[in-house]
Amino acid sequence: MLRPLRRQYRWYDDPRKVAAATAIGLSSAVMATCDREVVPCTNRSHLVVLSPQKERDLGESLFAEEMAKHRHKTVDPCHPDSVRVRLIAERIIHAANRGLGVYDSRDAPMLRVTQKGNKPWAPQPHTRHLHGLNGSWELVLARHDNVTVGSAPSGKIIVFTGLLDWYKNDGEIAFALAHEVGHLIARHQADIMSRLWLPAILRRSFLHRMEIEADRIGTLLLGAAGFHPRNALAFIGKATEIVGDHTLRKEILEADHPHPKRRLWHLSDANTLEEALELYREATAMDKVTQKYFVNPTM
Repeated sequence: MLRPLRRQYRWYDDPRKVAAATAIGLSSAVMATCDREVVPCTNRSHLVVLSPQKERDLGESLFAEEMAKHRHKTVDPCHPDSVRVRLIAERIIHAANRGLGVYDSRDAPMLRVTQKGNKPWAPQPHTRHLHGLNGSWELVLARHDNVTVGSAPSGKIIVFTGLLDWYKNDGEIAFALAHEVGHLIARHQADIMSRLWLPAILRRSFLHRMEIEADRIGTLLLGAAGFHPRNALAFIGKATEIVGDHTLRKEILEADHPHPKRRLWHLSDANTLEEALELYREATAMDKVTQKYFVNPTM
């Protein structure tokens, strides 16, 4: 969902696919009652019409279509660029699993930090959909000049080499991946399904809000993974420079992402950065303890 350079075809722009997806959503609503869930880290309440399994199945189908376009352009998994991106992704995924209590519900620093001040009887964030992803995560690097990362609710992530051309810093790449994992955490695919009936202009506004929410969750993930949260600001700041090209400005404003300047404004919120810094300090302190007491010294 991180596509700062150009307008690309989306499945929900095709009336036939919208109709098919709507049918899936309606059948799901008939077969099971809709669930009201709370999004981790933002505490937003939303009505979900898809079960986690149906959401993953839809994501698998959409991801397979995307991969079919790039099947001859994938980078060897053993290539240094593939290994580098995969290792960064593993840190982000580990931080999500630990931070949201997937490993141990008693140890969920991201929930602890973002629920300060909540009433004891307040609805708890929904994380059950993440438990089914253990062992399902997969990352593919494909050759393309798009500064793009895409993901599916099934835990599949595709990164295009254009991202590595523009962003050289591991922390900036980590934010791109954390943003995508943020979409999965917030179940944004299911959110889209529940709003297909909206007029295009309203749907676009909702998509913008989803991107801003994924930015917040991604920044918290960044800190929890031991990357400084300022890398998120650096990433979006660089995106602002990229879209400074007048030939791209119209396409950017028509895309399903808000303008980078708006994203930067939201992400500069003091609460988000303070929470992310708290997670970062905790993660780096744990790393120091691990290095000191649990890693064998080189002989």
